Amino acid sequence: MRAAVHMSSEAESAALCRALRLWAEMVCLRAEVLPWDPGQGELPGDLSALFWDMDGAPALPPGYPRGADGQPLLFLCASDSRAAIESYALHPAGFFKKPVRMADLRQTLSRCIGAWWDDLERVEVLCGGLRRQIPLYDLLWVESSQHGSLLHTSWEQIQTREPLRDLEARLPEKSFLRCQRSFLVSLYHTRDISQTSIGLSNGDQVPVGRRARASVLEACRELQQLWGGALLPGGLREG
Repeated sequence: MRAAVHMSSEAESAALCRALRLWAEMVCLRAEVLPWDPGQGELPGDLSALFWDMDGAPALPPGYPRGADGQPLLFLCASDSRAAIESYALHPAGFFKKPVRMADLRQTLSRCIGAWWDDLERVEVLCGGLRRQIPLYDLLWVESSQHGSLLHTSWEQIQTREPLRDLEARLPEKSFLRCQRSFLVSLYHTRDISQTSIGLSNGDQVPVGRRARASVLEACRELQQLWGGALLPGGLREG
């Protein structure tokens, strides 16, 4: 994903850029996020996303290829929610009321993930004699099995002979967590946690070990605080 960000102030632009890079890191997406100002002239080439502040510049920037093939997804921001009505004619992929909330950013960008599917980082596993490339975004949880590991994605289960410990070593620590001796979960897809299990975005419940529960709770709590806050200049977030 190559995204350009224009906000009405440098502080807002910096905050949104940081949030987009953080989101990309969590979903394991290769991303380049560029702050951009209309005074720079035409937009950078090969954009796949444009974040545009309607407060600072209601009109789209020069060089924005409206209606053309390969047009970047347009995401609009405004301090007044009534601006969402004015944005309909521009067919945005998303509208954010300022200050942008991480939860809204996450929901909207996840809905558009297909536009950046080729940029998602992948893990390669051997399955039935074939090598499979699995986007890490789509890997919800993994369990140890009698013959190696069983990977659970949003639409299928994939059996590989690779032991869970070896597979865990190849997954990014910031995105995947060992919640029990025989289970790994995607932090991004974690939705809730009980005394005995973690609930995932697809409804699956994954067991939590007693020894791991404290670290799992802390990781989930930090993530919930992150997604629940609003982006503010200086990197601060409020609930």
